[in-house]
Amino acid sequence: MLKFFCSLLLKDGGHDRMFRVVADELSFVHDYYYSSLSISYAKCWLPILVIFLSLLSISYCIVAACFIVLLAAKENKNGYSRQIHCKFWCTQVQEVSIWRPENFGSLYFDVVPVFFLLALVLISEARVMASYICSSWTKVAIICHHVNSTSLQHPLRMNRWVASLLLKCRLKIMKHWDETLGQCSVLVLHPRPILFDLIRHILRLPDQERKVKVPAVVKICIFDVLRSSHSNECQLSKGTASLRRSQVGESFLWACNSMGTSAIILTWHIATSILEVRHPYRPDQEEGSSTICNQHKIAATHLSRYCAYHVTWCPELLPDEDEWSKSLYNAVKEDATRVLAVRAATRPLTPEVEYQDLVQLLSEDSKHEVLKNGVRLGKQLVELVEGEEAAWAMLASFWAEMILYVAPSKNLRGHSMAIARGGELITLLWVLLFHVGIVSRPGEPDFTATTAGIV
Repeated sequence: MLKFFCSLLLKDGGHDRMFRVVADELSFVHDYYYSSLSISYAKCWLPILVIFLSLLSISYCIVAACFIVLLAAKENKNGYSRQIHCKFWCTQVQEVSIWRPENFGSLYFDVVPVFFLLALVLISEARVMASYICSSWTKVAIICHHVNSTSLQHPLRMNRWVASLLLKCRLKIMKHWDETLGQCSVLVLHPRPILFDLIRHILRLPDQERKVKVPAVVKICIFDVLRSSHSNECQLSKGTASLRRSQVGESFLWACNSMGTSAIILTWHIATSILEVRHPYRPDQEEGSSTICNQHKIAATHLSRYCAYHVTWCPELLPDEDEWSKSLYNAVKEDATRVLAVRAATRPLTPEVEYQDLVQLLSEDSKHEVLKNGVRLGKQLVELVEGEEAAWAMLASFWAEMILYVAPSKNLRGHSMAIARGGELITLLWVLLFHVGIVSRPGEPDFTATTAGIV
């Protein structure tokens, strides 16, 4: 396995295949530990039995629905479209004086809920069948059966067309990792209505998150940094190695001297946000754009917000203590919100004016040391003599190395919970680094097998 992943690192364009391989590997882990279906460990007859029972359930739902429709149509035709039929009569001595029927309710109150229940059962059973048929475990079993039957001339060889159809069968519901990144930002320049923030503050909820699709340039950037570190036999660091490799990075090393990794992440995240204010996206600066600068900008901004997302939402996957990371984020966010509250009503027209306004407010009124360092770093990035392109290139490499640095973790429970939720990019990188022989962060003792023992 180590040689396989190392060979992928040496190939140009191997990033996409590498991420797919790791995502499939984690899908096996998810099915084995968290799936309620007997896929990974069952005898072949058990999945077949479950699929057969699901077919029976679906058939019963269809037959029951048809029967209810016919019965309801017949009752309606005969004039019995009500739920309750009552007859009232009053009697006097030895004779009936009054008699009349009354009907209450409607058959729809019985038929519609039953139809909804049958539909839910049918959808549930169809999903169970699809989970078995399109499962990665099923595909592995088909390949093994096909290889064994071909080599041994087995009489029960599976039809090649059927096997090919099953192997190509893919469903979105079977895709555990949806290839998204959580995004958070400390500097909220265009805040939402105050009511939402007030509710989140009262309920003590983390900062709002949003999910975005992982751009291809993010994968390429991470892949390039990992390949560079592996080829040069350099240890991953908190961004210092990428800064030293950069032609302009030496003057930014001071911003990596904070005591905690979370503090470094927030400092560089604030600086990245400030640079983004000065050089915002334009309509022509989409992911499909061919310019190198735009690609670096996309990678840097997405990874910056993803790391900030981890500080507040998944701090257990970072090197620092969980509560300390959360409290640090909340303190920095509260200070930034207080300072920026005075500019909420006005919005500068140009990026340069907005940048000057933002930096001036944060420089004069901020109290937290991390926020001050972030503003200082942001100004240094904007004023870089080599220009915007060099700044974004350096930031893209820095954030790629940072996410690779924090990915190795002893917190197996935290990563297992992430797998149960569907997976995180940092969990994929954790597995990927394990396969290429990086089993712990620099300066930490190995907590698992040595490189020679990795399979």
